[in-house]
Amino acid sequence: MNQKNNPTEKTKVVLGDREYFPGIPKIEYEGRDSNNPLAFKWYDENRVVGGKTMKAHFRFAVAYWHSFCGTGGDPFGVGTKQFPWLRAEDPYRRATDKMDAAFEFMTKLGVPFYCFHDFDLIDEGPTP
Repeated sequence: MNQKNNPTEKTKVVLGDREYFPGIPKIEYEGRDSNNPLAFKWYDENRVVGGKTMKAHFRFAVAYWHSFCGTGGDPFGVGTKQFPWLRAEDPYRRATDKMDAAFEFMTKLGVPFYCFHDFDLIDEGPTP
């Protein structure tokens, strides 16, 4: 059933050719007394507040470039982040690896939306 029609349906974790965040399960709500550092303490997507679920109120999104493309460079120096999904020499493989990492990350967090620029998805090609 479509999640839009059934907001309590759980998001399933999407994995590609390899797992980029091994050992990290789907992040679930466990309440404020949880000692699990990888659990939601206050956000319960099914809790009704003001007549709507928290999931309906908070329409979280992941920014593709900021999360999976940028290497941390700024005017003061070169980037220091080295992502495993950016290692491939082939731009198509690199794009697929980045997509696999992104969808694994988003589904493990239960984030239903993402935003991107065209060149976030794949390297810009040469201009003839």
